Amino acid sequence: MKPIRYFEQLDTLRFIAFFSVFALHVTYMNAYFNGSDWYKWISSSLIRNGDLGVNFFFVLSGFLITNLLLREQEGTGKIHIGSFYARRFLRIWPLYFAIVIIGFLLLPALLSLAPGAAPFAPAYMNIPYDRWWYYLTFLANFDIIHNAYPSPILAVLWSVSVEEQFYIFWPLLLTLVPRKLLMPSLFAVLIGAAIFRYFNWESALVIRFHTLSCFSDISMGALLAYGLVNSEKLRLYFANMPRQTIVFPYVAALILIIIRETTYGPLFYPIAGWVVAIEPALFSLFFAFVIAEQHYSKESFVKFGRFKLLSRWGKLSYGMYCLHLVAIWLVIWGFKLLNLQPDPQSPWVFLAQIILSFGLTVVLASISYKFFESPFLKLKEKFREAPLASKSTSE
Repeated sequence: MKPIRYFEQLDTLRFIAFFSVFALHVTYMNAYFNGSDWYKWISSSLIRNGDLGVNFFFVLSGFLITNLLLREQEGTGKIHIGSFYARRFLRIWPLYFAIVIIGFLLLPALLSLAPGAAPFAPAYMNIPYDRWWYYLTFLANFDIIHNAYPSPILAVLWSVSVEEQFYIFWPLLLTLVPRKLLMPSLFAVLIGAAIFRYFNWESALVIRFHTLSCFSDISMGALLAYGLVNSEKLRLYFANMPRQTIVFPYVAALILIIIRETTYGPLFYPIAGWVVAIEPALFSLFFAFVIAEQHYSKESFVKFGRFKLLSRWGKLSYGMYCLHLVAIWLVIWGFKLLNLQPDPQSPWVFLAQIILSFGLTVVLASISYKFFESPFLKLKEKFREAPLASKSTSE
């Protein structure tokens, strides 16, 4: 069984990861809190865990980029670092800097038109003019660590910054480290990230946003790629897994998600350092399992690539992720102008905000992809060196 080069399930998985993040943000940005027990449970056990969608993106990036670079190394004898950087820059930079412009220039201009209708407190909508260099140098995650959250439209760029730091560092690692030492090196990154979290467990911002902590997810994805590219036995293992084996990680992950808030509470406080160190690695291990199971298993309960609409939306996941906070903010701002606010006793305004925010996100991402991002994406072909590169839309 040969390694897979085209990953047809990825787009739907991307959409699911994005939607979990969207659900988290749209719920908390409109400050809707239903007093019922069922809503409290859904909010604390499911919606609040939407941040795991970002962790999935990190694992996915580690897997895809490592797979791509290893195949390029096999197909051409080397990794063409310059061409890789050019392709990544053309994919990431245009929309990233468009969001920077929106956050620093267009948002303040819009607020000045009707400042009394701003849906958030001025402190929360603070535009970090004096910290612009964090955003021009892809260090937005460190701005959050050192200065807390800026406006939500700019805050979303933290994960893109981590991705860009990864893109700069990773091809250098794969080029400089001999192939036989690559797996130990990836394990060293994984273990190093866990140790870093253990010694910084009291700082939630550091644990969540620091590059060294996030590299735990990325290295897990990279380990999966290395294993699947180099091991026929591993590929056959995933291909022939029985359904009772497949179901166990999904059930275990669901339980861990439901109790996740508890693990960071008083009950586990005596071992909080170990929880913070190990728990993210467990989730990244599960996400790596999902990727491998979806693409190799013959006994999967469902192949997510069959959901064509979700797959089409998944192709827009980068634009949807970058633009969804713009869409949510515009919808909430519009509702505030109309003097319509969510009522804890009636969910209809809240539901309308969710539907309109998601619809506007899809529209904005579609327009961005077709008219803004596509011209840059077409240029990527000029920098494609490896004939064995994956056809996945991840690139």
